Amino acid sequence: MSGTLCLQVALVWLLCATCCVDSQPTIADQGQCSKSDDGDEDGPKTNDDYQRLQKALHDERKRVESLQAMMRDADKKKSSEGPRNLSVALLKRLSPASNDSGRGVAIGRNEIYVMGEFTKTIRVFRDDAGFEQLRDISISRVNQPYGLIYSNKTDWLYIADYRDRCIWKLETANGKMDNLTVWLDNVTPMCTMSLTPDGNILLAQQRSSHRLEIYDSTSAELIFSLRLPATLLGSPQHSVQTPWGTFIVSHYKKENNHEQNFLTEITIGGKIVNHFNFRIGGDELVWVPFLCLDPTRELLLAADVWGQRIIVFDARTLTMTQLLTLGGRGLMDRPFRLLIDEGKQRLFSQHWATRKIDNAWKDGRLDVYQLS
Repeated sequence: MSGTLCLQVALVWLLCATCCVDSQPTIADQGQCSKSDDGDEDGPKTNDDYQRLQKALHDERKRVESLQAMMRDADKKKSSEGPRNLSVALLKRLSPASNDSGRGVAIGRNEIYVMGEFTKTIRVFRDDAGFEQLRDISISRVNQPYGLIYSNKTDWLYIADYRDRCIWKLETANGKMDNLTVWLDNVTPMCTMSLTPDGNILLAQQRSSHRLEIYDSTSAELIFSLRLPATLLGSPQHSVQTPWGTFIVSHYKKENNHEQNFLTEITIGGKIVNHFNFRIGGDELVWVPFLCLDPTRELLLAADVWGQRIIVFDARTLTMTQLLTLGGRGLMDRPFRLLIDEGKQRLFSQHWATRKIDNAWKDGRLDVYQLS
């Protein structure tokens, strides 16, 4: 619990205590002693009792004033310091299956899953300091793998299929092929997924749909749907739900013969709260297909593929705070999919591709960074 939150809880408690003291009837109201309807005595019985209550009230008010001053000072300090920059240190570089292009990364129970598009394989690594490669899981029934997430609510992997316009589920208890089944069908081809704070599946439906939808991660029941105004937002690329309940959407639209990229924060009722325009022009080409949240620091990370960098925002205000290039653009190599491991404070950055093989961009590695 943060210091500010502790102060807020203490302040509420003290205010309640103050109200209880304030509510005591005075001697003037009830004489030296009064009784309730059931005959039990309550309230101050003597002038000494009354004076003690008054002193307690005075002391409580002083403490409340002191806490309020401390909270104001804490808020001023936080405002003057601004968002704290992320520091990253490379821990490990993991590769997908040979000559493949990475299309998703997920963290399960003590395992890391890295999905390849062309080999239709999920490569499994042990989630420890050594990142030992354990096995490969074939997902050959998936026509074109495009996205991968894991929910600890169900212990399932969810795989977006670009060509068959569906989402598959794979139970991770044994990873056998007979557990790979269609979980949801009739989604848009460029549908992207993320996990809500309560473990359900948030879809950003592209093309003609332009919707954000939340599905129960077990039953695939639609529990929320919001149609985005296409004239304002263009086509959504990816969306994440914040711990405070809003949605942050990466989207683009045609503007002056350019595909202009934006970030927009929207309430569940469709009201726009914050907006950020990347303003593409000249040589500054920005493509932000995927986002991820750092809930601990209240930061939003956006993968800028063509800029070969990760752009960091204050998630509360959508104010850009930092550019992560790791000392040079070549070291980033087109970050594409991002994942924050909040428990172990790690950032997973899966690259779009680093080499062109057989007329296709492949060899999209996965870099694991320690955050501080």
